[in-house]
Amino acid sequence: MPDFVRARGIVPLAPGAAWVLIDKPAGITSRRAVDHVRRVTGVRKAGHAGTLDPIATGLLVVGVGREATKRLSEGLAGNKTYEATVRFGICSPTHDTDADRLVEVEVPEFGERRLRDAFAAVTSRPEQTPPLVSALKLRGQPLYRVARRGWWLPREPRRAEIEAAELMAYDAAARECKFAVTVAGGFYVRGLVRDIGTELGAPAALSALRRTQAGEYTIDAAVPLAELENTWRACSG
Repeated sequence: MPDFVRARGIVPLAPGAAWVLIDKPAGITSRRAVDHVRRVTGVRKAGHAGTLDPIATGLLVVGVGREATKRLSEGLAGNKTYEATVRFGICSPTHDTDADRLVEVEVPEFGERRLRDAFAAVTSRPEQTPPLVSALKLRGQPLYRVARRGWWLPREPRRAEIEAAELMAYDAAARECKFAVTVAGGFYVRGLVRDIGTELGAPAALSALRRTQAGEYTIDAAVPLAELENTWRACSG
C-alpha cells in the first residue's frame, strides 16, 4: 500500500489512504472513473462519494485505501454547487438530453423576466419531488430501475435546501439557459429543471451539468481524469 503525498488532486488522510479529487469528463460513469483511479494508483480498495451521471462533469471525490473508503461520507459532507445548462422544448423521460428518446416540441414564447420569475419561484420552494431517475429507493427498488422499465410510481415530496441560486444566462434564440445552485444533500438538479419547465409551461431538459464544489473541496483542486497518471507518477517518486 503506497503512502500518499499532497499534490494537486491528492489529499492524504492516513498512511495508505487519501481522497483523490477527480474532474470527471462527460460520457463515463462514476464507477468507470473509480476503476481508472484503481489502475493508476494500484490500490484495489476504492470508492466514490456522490455519483455523477454520465452526462455530468466535475468534482468527484474518490476514496483510495481502506481508511478513505470507510470515511466516504465525509468526502461529500456539506453543500454541493452545480452549474447546469437547460434546453427548453425538449420532452425527456429522464429530464435530460441523455435519454434514449427525446421529442422536440414548440414552446410558448417567454422573455428573460418571465424566466427569472419562474426560477425564483421554483428555487424558493421548501420541498422537491424526486425525479424517477434517481438512486432513491421506493418499495426496495432504486427509482432509476423503475424508470428504465417504463413504470411510473408516485413519490412523496422531500425537503429541499437551496443555499444559493443564480440564473447566469438566457439565450432566447437557442432556447437555453444556464444556472448555478448550491444545495444540501438529497437535492436533484434534474428535478429542478423539470419544475422550471412546468412553471413556464414549457418542457425542459438538462443538457449539461458540472459539479464545482463538494463540502470543503472545489473543482480548482481537482485533477482531470486524463492527467491523473502523470500527477500520480510525479507525487509517488
